[in-house]
Amino acid sequence: MGRIIWLLGGMSILFLEAAESEKSLDTVSIWTVILIVAVVAAGILFFASRQIAKLRKFHEDMLTKQLEMEEKQNRILTSMSENIHDAAQEVLKKSHAIIENHDRSSEEKEELLVDIEDQLLGVTNNLIYFLRLKSKKIEIENKPFNLNNVLNEVSGLLGTKHAGKELELIFDVNNNVPRYMVGDSLHIGRVLTNLFEYMFSQLTDEELKLEVSMFNSHEDKIDVQFRLRDTGPGIPADALESLFVPYYDEEQGAYVGLGLFIAKSLAELMEGALYVESREGKGTTFILDLPLKLVDSENRRRYRLPDKVLTEKNVLIVDSNFNSALAIKKMFAYFRHDVRVIKKEDFQFSMPKMDGYDIIILKESLFSGNVLRHLQEIKKEKSDLKIIALNNLLNVKESNFHDGLIDAHLFKPVNQERVFELIISLYDMGVSRVLLQDRIEEDEDSRLPKAKVYKSEIQEAKGITQESFSEFAGKHLLIVEDNLINQKVLTNLLAQSGIKITLANDGQQAVEIVKSGKIKFDFILMDINMPVMDGFTATQVIREERRFDVVPIVAFTALILESEKQKMFSCGINAFLAKPLNVGKLYQAMAMFISDKAIETAKEEEKREKEALFDGLNIQKGIAHTNHNEALYIELIKEFIEAYGQSDQIFEKLVREKRYEQIKMLCVDMRGLSGTIGATGLHDLVNDVYKYILFNKHDLLAGYENKYAKELAKVRKAVEAYLFSKDRME
Repeated sequence: MGRIIWLLGGMSILFLEAAESEKSLDTVSIWTVILIVAVVAAGILFFASRQIAKLRKFHEDMLTKQLEMEEKQNRILTSMSENIHDAAQEVLKKSHAIIENHDRSSEEKEELLVDIEDQLLGVTNNLIYFLRLKSKKIEIENKPFNLNNVLNEVSGLLGTKHAGKELELIFDVNNNVPRYMVGDSLHIGRVLTNLFEYMFSQLTDEELKLEVSMFNSHEDKIDVQFRLRDTGPGIPADALESLFVPYYDEEQGAYVGLGLFIAKSLAELMEGALYVESREGKGTTFILDLPLKLVDSENRRRYRLPDKVLTEKNVLIVDSNFNSALAIKKMFAYFRHDVRVIKKEDFQFSMPKMDGYDIIILKESLFSGNVLRHLQEIKKEKSDLKIIALNNLLNVKESNFHDGLIDAHLFKPVNQERVFELIISLYDMGVSRVLLQDRIEEDEDSRLPKAKVYKSEIQEAKGITQESFSEFAGKHLLIVEDNLINQKVLTNLLAQSGIKITLANDGQQAVEIVKSGKIKFDFILMDINMPVMDGFTATQVIREERRFDVVPIVAFTALILESEKQKMFSCGINAFLAKPLNVGKLYQAMAMFISDKAIETAKEEEKREKEALFDGLNIQKGIAHTNHNEALYIELIKEFIEAYGQSDQIFEKLVREKRYEQIKMLCVDMRGLSGTIGATGLHDLVNDVYKYILFNKHDLLAGYENKYAKELAKVRKAVEAYLFSKDRME
């Protein structure tokens, strides 16, 4: 307003100066000028007041929208726990129904129960993630990592969970994307997995493609973009706005959109952005933009073959999906190979002349009798011809009828590092092979014992409980794992066993701990996908000193392919466990290496009867909600106390200020959470308060501040006593 008045004053002076300069201007003209100035001034004042009013209204609307968004966000978070609790109850009902069904075979029951347990594990993990987001306990840790390990982890988890699904999964990574970057690989993997999970739920037999691109920002800073696009039906425009808002599907008894909510939250915590584009009938694209850093800005050549003879090969690719073939072509062309792609239909219609190629990559279904005979004839004349069978990770089939002809199996989705390793293994020119051979010859004269190697999948020991691990009391275990939640679950699982546990957050820490010699480890559980140094490299470095050969190293990995197994065993790993964690298999692995007595392959399932001695907390009921996984239950109650242990103060303030809508939101939150952990008294109390709010019986809330505080105090005390009892048993 001050500037407007200043402007009006300036205009008046301007007009008066002009009037004085005109000698012939009479008094009437002067008054005319003054009148004009007055009218203009009034108009400007009127216009300015209108603009100020509009501006004020705009800010008021913005504030209202902000408050609505915050309230909506609170509603999302507070309703989440109750519905997750309901979903957990539904899953438990399904498992009981399967067990009591006498029409199914034991094999069918076991397979269905595994699926049910995976669902419950997913529900519980989402609840933990929700609580950690709620209490702002998730921290972003930027460390060097291998992008290929992240992609292997994601594809391995998807391949295990969605085996048999007829869907084309493609990784298309630009050649300029570095192998090693600095960022939070754990949470990048989580975001990508959640996005894939959502898109898998929307697709049947379409194509799903992940494109990764890099844009230089400044010096070692880069912007990396992940574009996840499908060829599905697309999403209606009116549904896009609420896509990242989770809701509970009453009919399915499941939460929808929770993974997208977590993905968006994590992307923002990493100072990135996640958004979606979609057109009906054209498909959907999720775009994840992340600011990362280069590990080595000088070394622009990310993958270097050990010998020049491995470059400039002639390659033929025939796949059922043309876009998938083009993505694989790009990865081979990186090494200066001359690559030709032929459509599957064209290949079947007229088989091309193939004797001019050095590497032939064919979809496994194309190996008909005629094709096999033709390739066998070529190999007689050209013994160095390499033939690769191409298959989908979602449909893993390694046929044996032509194993004498096939040099390697390649499973989609493919990444650059796997192609790099494939080329080296095809021509058997890896430096590591020579070093390994030298090592074997030296060890023939060595008297040092070695840990055994188990190359087949470890079978699950039945009837294993938390107490079963006490068989390994006194042993020292090194857990190498970058996921904090997995660390806590493993630590709590083994806490009562008498096993001594040391933790390492990445491979580099593990190497330093082992080589320091301060602790003699009996068993090492090694995650493969970690920042700084992965499990492959860490194992290889540890095995450089023969004194550590006696220590068994068991890998914990998501991707279980023959090529990955060979990679694990060649670097010195003794056995492997597939993700997600299976307690029976972990026990079996430890028993195979460090048990003082022979493992009993079949144990009768023992009923764990524990009295609920803690007033305010039904321990047995709470543990049942985590599928009798006490380690997971301990983590849940700790997170509950962290997030809601002081909520009585919030409740008292809300009642005093008569903020009934916020009280209702808190009650919705507490109903689900208290029921999940077995705090039945608190659950009943907040349920009563919720009903009073719902039916506008606000006068009945009098005195509930003290009741809420007393009941919550009982829960806090019970949790403290329970955790203390666990500590004493260690």
